Amino acid sequence: MTSIQLIPQYPVIGGSVTLSVTGNTGGNNSFVWCKGPNTYMNYTILSYSSDDKSPLKPGHLFHSRVTPFSNGSLQICNLNITDEGHYIVRIQAENVSDTSVYLKIFDMVGKPTITTSTSHPKENDTVTLTCTSTNAEMIVWSRVPSGATLSPDNRTVCFSRIKRSDSGEYRCQANNPVSKANSDPITITVGYGPENVKVNTQRSPSNSFILLECSADSVPPATYQWRLNGIDINVQQNSFQVNLSKAKEEGTYTCVANNSVTHLTAIDSIYVNVTIELTDDDDYNGIYSQTSIIGTISGIVIGSVLLLVLVIVLAYLFGRHRRHKKQSNSAKNESPVYENMEATQESQYEMQATQESQYEQLAHKDRTIYSTLPSKTGKP
Repeated sequence: MTSIQLIPQYPVIGGSVTLSVTGNTGGNNSFVWCKGPNTYMNYTILSYSSDDKSPLKPGHLFHSRVTPFSNGSLQICNLNITDEGHYIVRIQAENVSDTSVYLKIFDMVGKPTITTSTSHPKENDTVTLTCTSTNAEMIVWSRVPSGATLSPDNRTVCFSRIKRSDSGEYRCQANNPVSKANSDPITITVGYGPENVKVNTQRSPSNSFILLECSADSVPPATYQWRLNGIDINVQQNSFQVNLSKAKEEGTYTCVANNSVTHLTAIDSIYVNVTIELTDDDDYNGIYSQTSIIGTISGIVIGSVLLLVLVIVLAYLFGRHRRHKKQSNSAKNESPVYENMEATQESQYEMQATQESQYEQLAHKDRTIYSTLPSKTGKP
């Protein structure tokens, strides 16, 4: 039984191939090669008979790049894509037999490229990666995450809901039996955030200013805008200094983080106290900061405590004095009775002496008055 074997198995454009006939044991080496669906004359390449003086007879599809061999084999040189097709050899011996083979011509694969359905994917978007190459019969991807699906021909990777963990480099390799080629890497960056926005503070060694720093988890990196008491200020960076001696710089500072891909915004706020030292540039006459108020309150509290301590000391001393006085009075009340009696008698004697003295004075006055009255005779 005859058969046809391709040598090499995977012929390449520009190369050569031999359609080698095996199993031809007949003594009469006559054959006809055709290219097409059958052996009709219109599809004849050549016929060959070793018994003829001119064994080779060209057919309708003959060309100079073909060479027959006496055993029935056929060689084709300088292959091109038009040589690809269905070939039939008819061996003419005691029994006529037809044997066919399909000749596939391979070309080197072209360098593959990867395209993406969106250049700036964000988390939970649907994203498709497509690998494109010429002459490729198989596509192999460097990575296919667990949440992604491959098309039947492996040319596309589809993410129904892409995740931030799917970010990274992707490559594809195009293969065929005679060559392979790798694509350049493509980097997929999945946008997300901003998340976990936080304002941190750091005081200067001199305590003259405070540094506000804003951070956020965001891809791509967030842009920042600052507000003071709800009003935008001209600061569009993640950090800046607040002067602690300016009254107008006291208040609530809000960091607004923005993501240009997700179009999301997140904020964090912090209140900053300052020590007021009004200058000609300040517009806040008569304003007192929370820090100043706290200092005043602290002074009042300290003064009140000292006053309370003084009152307690005075009350203690006053109580001690009263107890001492009571003890003295008690000691006097316990003196013998006779002492009180003697004191009473002495008081009576003094009163009697006083009364007698008063009587003598009155008698003296009477005598004086009587001596100055005129006599009844008119004489002195």
